[in-house]
Amino acid sequence: MSLTSRHLLTDAINYFRRVMSGHEKVDRVILIEEDFYKAIFEIYLTDGRLLITYIADVYVLTAADVREVVSEYEDVDCIVVVSNWNHYTPDAKNVAKEMGIGVYTLKEFMKAINYNGRMFLDTGIAKASE
Repeated sequence: MSLTSRHLLTDAINYFRRVMSGHEKVDRVILIEEDFYKAIFEIYLTDGRLLITYIADVYVLTAADVREVVSEYEDVDCIVVVSNWNHYTPDAKNVAKEMGIGVYTLKEFMKAINYNGRMFLDTGIAKASE
């Protein structure tokens, strides 16, 4: 599957942590798991929310990828594709929203954490096809 198609570089993990730590709505960012293809973060927001966030360097995140992530990480709240050239499909966004999970590029995620509920899930626009 595409989740294991690209190595998640340490630089991308460090960049994600640095950018998230600098966001005014973020209280703490904790890396809880890391491997060759992904990293899982706990992001504590100043409004009391905790977001379990799966990050990966996936050129095109698909609905099948979302299902795979959720099957392994039932508590995940968001999936973020971190590289500038990464995208996700409309099906990935819709399948995730049905499960109450947000799917974003990093730029979209930075905006989404300002919102709760439906606005949080609706932030971002899919730009790829399956």
